[in-house]
Amino acid sequence: MNRLFFSLCICLLLWSTSTNAQGHNIKVSVSQMPNKNLILAHYSDGKIYVNDTIKLDAKGNGVFKDSKKLWKGLYVLVFSNSNIFDFIVGDNQNFTIVTDTLNAMENSRFEGSAENVAYYDFQKFLMQKNKQRQSIEEEFGKDPKKDDPEVKKTYWTKFEEVNRELHSYIANLTEQFPGSATASFTNLTLSPIVPDFAKEIPEDTKNRDAEINNRSYFYKKNHYWDNIDFRDSSLLCTPIFKSKLDDYFNNMLIMVPDTVYQACTQIIEKARSSKVMYRYLTEYCLNFTFESKIMGMDEAFVKVGQQYFVGKKANWVDAKRMKTIEEEVYKRQYNLIGQQAIDLKLPSMDGDWVSLYETKAPLTFLIFWEPNCGHCKKQLPLVKTQILDQFKPYGLKVFAVQTQTNKEEWEKLVQEDDLFDFINCWDPKRQSNYWTIYNVFSTPVMYLLDKDKKIIAKQLDVEQFVDMIKHEFKKQGIEIK
Repeated sequence: MNRLFFSLCICLLLWSTSTNAQGHNIKVSVSQMPNKNLILAHYSDGKIYVNDTIKLDAKGNGVFKDSKKLWKGLYVLVFSNSNIFDFIVGDNQNFTIVTDTLNAMENSRFEGSAENVAYYDFQKFLMQKNKQRQSIEEEFGKDPKKDDPEVKKTYWTKFEEVNRELHSYIANLTEQFPGSATASFTNLTLSPIVPDFAKEIPEDTKNRDAEINNRSYFYKKNHYWDNIDFRDSSLLCTPIFKSKLDDYFNNMLIMVPDTVYQACTQIIEKARSSKVMYRYLTEYCLNFTFESKIMGMDEAFVKVGQQYFVGKKANWVDAKRMKTIEEEVYKRQYNLIGQQAIDLKLPSMDGDWVSLYETKAPLTFLIFWEPNCGHCKKQLPLVKTQILDQFKPYGLKVFAVQTQTNKEEWEKLVQEDDLFDFINCWDPKRQSNYWTIYNVFSTPVMYLLDKDKKIIAKQLDVEQFVDMIKHEFKKQGIEIK
């Protein structure tokens, strides 16, 4: 699904809110590029965006200058499509860069920017630590799980030593340049140092390895954002912040709606005092929950939407887009996993009235479909053979709502596919509002309901529903192969 709401590119917002004080004046010297164009660009949302382009003189000298200050963060000089040079833009934006297109790491120097000198010293230190990690992996393998405990202990001890050295280096750098863009960026590179829980858990503990892994996971999750100030908008001008958000939400969180929603609110509230960060993080969380393919995650989307958007709470959102967001929240809030399905009382094919609530069954399969829908024509026979025929002996019923107004086409398809055992009904006068209640804006739409008509599952294909139905019957003591 494409992002419906907001492109997370924040660059226009950043530059529109830049301060004018002093401006920027960044002199550059690239001897290998006489009379060539040089691009100044910045990172935003994991991508690179152009700020300015200048033509260097015959000696490869030029200057990027403007009356406006640049937003703090990590910037690049673009030598070519495959060759760029990173540097820091902080509070001091009047300095000189002398660099080299062939070996920038070794042959670059900065005049008037102690922050960039520190940044490049860090880069060199980081390269050393990465070489040490590589040597450890070459010696032990990437994860020596099959080795004896002492070998494994030595492996992780060496890795943790490298990690502690990196933490110590960045702590000293942060103390030297407090509140700087360099401190913000380098802290983003850190991962939590997880304690050795094996020392705390007795050897005779039941499922000891699982307990160690469990404690390690929760420690890493709870300390993932240590040393990160979510009010610091320079984080957006890095190639790392977006990837760390993605890693945290995709890999660190248990994909349960309440857990994801709580993580969203914790991060957003920490950024509330920063207009730029608050906007970015609310949009990120809205998009993450909206785009999730995990069943039931729309509950987190609804909660984020209601908490931070619906009712004109997001004052940067224009009226058209706010209407779209509110409609999406509205369509999902009545059909969340675990909610009581709203009753439907509809006329059947024979003219009698049927009710979803009066359909007594241990499980009810609810499907909305239309005769001219190609996907429906493929799915309906599967619902008949794989769901109804297989589980009807155990009491399951299919409540099938035909969404169009042509009765002849409806009757023809029911007859062709032998769907007479479905509870077939429709709403030709469009009085039940089922399309909003059950988010039926394309077909087919399918739900699985329990005996009390609570929603158990949705947004699955027929094969996945079959597995879910077997699981539900197994909970009732009925084993189905």
